[in-house]
Amino acid sequence: MLGVPELVYACEFDRSGYAAAAKRYLRAFGAVGHDVAWLPLRNTMHGRVPASDAGTAPETMKALPRQTIAGSPTVWHCMPQSWPAMRTAYPQGRFIGQTVWEADPIPTRWHEELAPADELWVPTRWNAEVLAASGITVPIHVVPHVVQTLAAAPPPVALDPSRFVLLTTSTWDWRKRPDLTLHAYLRAFTADDPVSLVVKTGARVHAWNCDTAVETHTWWQVMNVVRQYPNPAEVILVTDEWTDAQMVGMTAAADCYVSLTCSEGWGLGAFDAATAGVPVIMTGHGGQTEWLGTEHPGLVPFQLVPADHPDTSMFELGMVWAIADVDAAADMMRAVFHRSSPIIDVGPVLAGQLADRYSEQAIGQLMTELLA
Repeated sequence: MLGVPELVYACEFDRSGYAAAAKRYLRAFGAVGHDVAWLPLRNTMHGRVPASDAGTAPETMKALPRQTIAGSPTVWHCMPQSWPAMRTAYPQGRFIGQTVWEADPIPTRWHEELAPADELWVPTRWNAEVLAASGITVPIHVVPHVVQTLAAAPPPVALDPSRFVLLTTSTWDWRKRPDLTLHAYLRAFTADDPVSLVVKTGARVHAWNCDTAVETHTWWQVMNVVRQYPNPAEVILVTDEWTDAQMVGMTAAADCYVSLTCSEGWGLGAFDAATAGVPVIMTGHGGQTEWLGTEHPGLVPFQLVPADHPDTSMFELGMVWAIADVDAAADMMRAVFHRSSPIIDVGPVLAGQLADRYSEQAIGQLMTELLA
């Protein structure tokens, strides 16, 4: 980019969902010619703070300028724990907080942590409504996530082309509930069916109640579910770190994407699948209904229950989220496999709508207008 940066964009550059979304926002700014300086952040016990070394960042991020002028507006795209300290460290200029939350209401601590922001950017109206209902009074703007535009690379996993491939991607987190997705799949299919479920996650649990050290391994969590079924269908656990391009390739190779999450602020993995035209089966509660639509035939029925997450510093008494109907999800999987589901029919139409509505150009233009 040329010229003096008009904006500082502070974000992470690791493998987190925040970082994945941030890379796309930066590309969206580039698509509309909006000059941006990048302030790399790293995760610490005190929250996200500026990083002195961004050597592992993608080349496209490292190529962005770092020199800024005092008073430039800054978008802090991260969890808000460090925002009070960052407001003190960077007292000049417009402070735009860009974040997301996945339950209702927001954590008590967020009232103090969000306070430094002059305005907030969140990805969905659902998020905006939860924040407003929780008593946040600064302007709240909806800035949706951006479609993935990277070219696909072959995923480093052996897939049998004769088998129907289902995909689920997430950290092994109690909010994401990958165990419920496994249960639904194993109720839907047996080893006699030509199907495979690819579970793309980390090697260790992220937030899960474990009694022993071995239970912190995701292979143990998967086996703990699989062993409950006498003739289980094939499950392929992938815990290696992949590039974004390899993830694009894996998503494109899937015949169906499944997530029985308790709630999402957006749901980036499912979004990427939908934009690739892959049929999506997903819990019908949360920010994902904004881009899937409330009438999407792949929305799984649910019940609202207390949000009993292990991290009680964030998930408090009185918060709620959804528990998906596992049997209903299993029925949906079978219907997609037998090609008797309307979920298949809506896929291509939905993909076209998402590609247009959430393009780099569209979201880049939206952000530029908000910064005017």
